[in-house]
This record gives sequence, structure tokens and C-alpha cells, in this order.
Amino acid sequence: MDRLLHAHPDGVTTADLHRAGVSDPVIRNQVAAGVLLRLRREVLVDRQVWESSPPWERHRVRALAVASSLPSLGTGRGQVALSHRSALAVHHLDVYGVDDEVHASRVGCGRGHRSGGLWVHAPVPVDQVTELDGTPLVRPGLACLQEAVVRGAECGLVAADSALRAGVATPEELAALVGLSCLRRDRPAARLVAGLADGRRESAGESRTAWLLHLLGIGVECQVEIRDADGWLVARSDFRVEGTDVLLEFDGRVKYDDREVLVAEKRREDRLRELGYEVVRITWADLARPALVRARIREALQRAALRHPA
Repeated sequence: MDRLLHAHPDGVTTADLHRAGVSDPVIRNQVAAGVLLRLRREVLVDRQVWESSPPWERHRVRALAVASSLPSLGTGRGQVALSHRSALAVHHLDVYGVDDEVHASRVGCGRGHRSGGLWVHAPVPVDQVTELDGTPLVRPGLACLQEAVVRGAECGLVAADSALRAGVATPEELAALVGLSCLRRDRPAARLVAGLADGRRESAGESRTAWLLHLLGIGVECQVEIRDADGWLVARSDFRVEGTDVLLEFDGRVKYDDREVLVAEKRREDRLRELGYEVVRITWADLARPALVRARIREALQRAALRHPA
């Protein structure tokens, strides 16, 4: 059983188990004992692996499990392809938030439906469907905008930045896709994501920070190189408030276990301040406290103005 599960990390079907000589009573016993977890009637996974996986990896495995059991899965007209965050997870792109529902879309034509943990959405054009290891998926660019339509612009932006960063979508492609009829449910969210997406952001945390700054109405430049008077590169900052010497850094570390890393980060920040910059660090927790972030940025702007009076 262990070797079989290792050979199928994304789940096994009852047919796989039967071919390995495992009977239905044994399967039921393994489920009852907590060795296997049933994701769908015919699809099971290693429970220990499942429980130790992050939410996005669980979604990927769940999506593939559902896909393997869909008789209409394919790239032809009227068939079904994984879409929205389910496609994003299988494409190994960033997703934000937890969603236990698997998303798919009709291809070319057909009606949607929603039941049993599966949401089949409105049709997408045939040319917006591809395959990965035999599984039909909506292409990454469209999946990002679908995510924005269903889950909100922040989720869509995290995905779109990831797709641009990975080189599997382009800004021009995102802009061209906004007019598709399958996005009409909330086209403004898709258009906003297409306009804000920037592949220079290096993580989901930076994408969420960019979204917060957009909501706060704070214009920023992204991935700004800071050099000293001799032209030596001192740092590359996540964001700089436009027209100012205020730098914004997203700090995704929950804690610093490595003292050398902590010391190096402090020296870097001290050097930036020596050069006349104010540095505001933004953490995961801060993303849920926009008023606090706004206040800290305003204070930094005031300090920067005192350093460089007009």
C-alpha cells in the first residue's frame, strides 16, 4: 500500500487499488483506520500527506481527483476543463484564500451547474484551454481573471502577478481577455486586475501589499534599486512611494530564526536610513490593518519631509 501511495502522490482510484490486488473491504478498513482519505467516491489519497499539505496543495490534489472522475473532461466543445483557482493550482501558480470547491468551465458551449463540491462555470473559448499531463485546463491568463470575477480582485491580482512572473501570461494577453463573455459576471474586477498586475512583484505577500496600497490610494514604484553616491547597489526595495524617499518592504517572515539574516537585514535598513530613506516594514498581520499601515506611511512621509525640507 505504501509503495502504491508513493507512486500516486496526487491520489489513487479504486481501480488502481484493485489492479494492485487491494480488495474493497481492505480499502474500507484503510479509510476507517485513517490511512486513506476519500476525496470522491472513486478517488482516495494518503491521509498523512493530505493533512501535512498547505491549502493550495490540497486544492490541487482535490482538483485533480475530481478531474479524474469527470466523464466529460476534455478540450472539445461542450466538454469540461478545470478553471479558476483549480486551474491555477494545477498550473502551480499562487492562490490566495481557501476554497474547497473545485472549479471547472464548459468548453465552447454548454450550461454550468454547481453540486457536490464541483462548480461548473459558463463556457470559455476552445482556444483558451490547454492540457497538462493529460488534464484539460483553462490557460493561466484567463484563469487569473476568472479568479478575480469569483473570488475578488485581490485574489485575482495574486494569481495574475504570479502568472506574469512565471512567464505563462503577458500584460497584453490579460488586457485582451477582459472582453470575453465568460467574465461578464464582474468584468470591472477582471479589468482592474489586468491593469494592476505586475510580474516584478516577487511573492503573494507583495501582491497583497500592492492591493492594500491601491485601496489606500498610495501610488508606488515597484522593485526600486537604491544606490549610493558611487553608484553601488545598496538594496532593491519592494516599493517606493512615488516622488518620495519612503520605502515600503513586505516582511513575510513570521520570525527570524537565523541571527545572521536578522543582523544583515538590520544593517541594510540602517544603510538605507543613512542615505536619507525612511523604511516602513509591512507584515502579514499588517495587511489586515489598513488604518495602521496608512498611519505608519504618513508618519514616514512626515519624517522624510523633515529630512529634505522644500
